[in-house]
Amino acid sequence: MVEVWCVGILVADVIAKPVGKFPERGKLELVEEMELHAGGCALNTGLALAKLGVRVGVIGKVGNDGFGDFLIKQLQQGGVISTGIRRDQTTKTSATMVLVDEEGERSFVHYLGANAKFTLNDIDFDLLKE
Repeated sequence: MVEVWCVGILVADVIAKPVGKFPERGKLELVEEMELHAGGCALNTGLALAKLGVRVGVIGKVGNDGFGDFLIKQLQQGGVISTGIRRDQTTKTSATMVLVDEEGERSFVHYLGANAKFTLNDIDFDLLKE
């Protein structure tokens, strides 16, 4: 039985660092590392609660794409119930490019994606009755 349901935002974060400067139009800038992370308030809270031993589930929306697969896998590997996540067949998963400069300052480019289409109709209220 789930003790806590986290409802809301699920985001794939692509983090590049260090970014010395934004590339000129049509040009390439190299970085030393680039990583893919799971993010978003519902996802982060769910993973943190699971680490504390809470039986937790997440309710949200992702696209039917690689980022959506990645986020669901991260939740499952973290011990979070993912049955409340809906897949949008027409919109991709929300994602943020995080550009980190040499001093650690972050700048963001964000795609709203499936999070922008998440509504009350996406919530399976029967899950909350458990």
